[in-house]
Amino acid sequence: MKKILIICASVCLLAVSADARDLTVASNGGIWEAATRKCFVEPYEQKSGKKVSVILGTAAQWTNQILANPQDPQIDVIINSVDEVPSAIKRGIVDALTADKVPAIEHYDPKTADLGSGYGAVMTYSSLGIAYNAETVEKPPATWKEFVDGTIRGDWQVAIPGMRQGATSSAVLWMLANVYGGGVDNIDPGFDAIKRMKESGNLRIWNDMNEFLSLIKTGEVDLGMYWEGRTWAFHDAGNPEIMFTRPAPGVVVNNAIIQKVKNGLDDAWDYIDTVLSKEGQECWVSQMQYGSANTSIVMPEKLTSRITRSDEIIVPPYGKISEHNREWVERWNMEIDR
Repeated sequence: MKKILIICASVCLLAVSADARDLTVASNGGIWEAATRKCFVEPYEQKSGKKVSVILGTAAQWTNQILANPQDPQIDVIINSVDEVPSAIKRGIVDALTADKVPAIEHYDPKTADLGSGYGAVMTYSSLGIAYNAETVEKPPATWKEFVDGTIRGDWQVAIPGMRQGATSSAVLWMLANVYGGGVDNIDPGFDAIKRMKESGNLRIWNDMNEFLSLIKTGEVDLGMYWEGRTWAFHDAGNPEIMFTRPAPGVVVNNAIIQKVKNGLDDAWDYIDTVLSKEGQECWVSQMQYGSANTSIVMPEKLTSRITRSDEIIVPPYGKISEHNREWVERWNMEIDR
């Protein structure tokens, strides 16, 4: 009898230890992490009385960590871009997301419903337009063709994201191909436009979000392809000369999809609901100057002109693009990054 009681106590102790760990959520670094803690983590902890651990990294890193121990993943909430969602579902590492688990999604724009494929919801979005230095660029390009042609002529020095930026890079390639008459099945015009800019000697490649800000602040480039929210955050942080514009025929957006990890803690559902709530999204929009799919939020007047409207958005076919990512990376390494 005594032996049985000892075994039971050990099992119970292990169970308590497993359930006692902090909820672990993924985040990008920098201002993203700061906004995550302020807008989501703090309200959740105050409401639930539970602790949240924030893990920084990339979608690839989080996925590898989950796959290393899928039965006990030690990470409960991840952030994926739209093109990474199908892979997460196929690998069976995320749970289906429904309104009974996350009531906040009832207030979300129906146009965004398919982006999570039933296994996630749009946490936020930002457009990829042109950040420029108003002190060196009197008239920024009004169209993407003007951006390319002006670079080739030497009107300005520019920087664009390299292929290490994942969905961002693929969207750039697709967008330029689309502007010049191509698309997913004919990406040549996109590569041709980039090669022509590079051959002019007026093109730089950035592979880190902070690298671009350094390039434009030091004057090494005059403008470049960059994200809207991060540009305005930099503008407000003592860099009033750095501005943002959205060239015609429109800008691509990257949607961050929040997902609950399969076999992660069930508390993750309440955290995700906090993230997607009206209060959470209003805080996030104010902090990050990124867009929200929650139709119930009230946007600060200052941001109405800064955040891309739906009629200015070009939506890349991310599902089809993801099928070509490896091929495009290999071609990029051979033709551009050599």
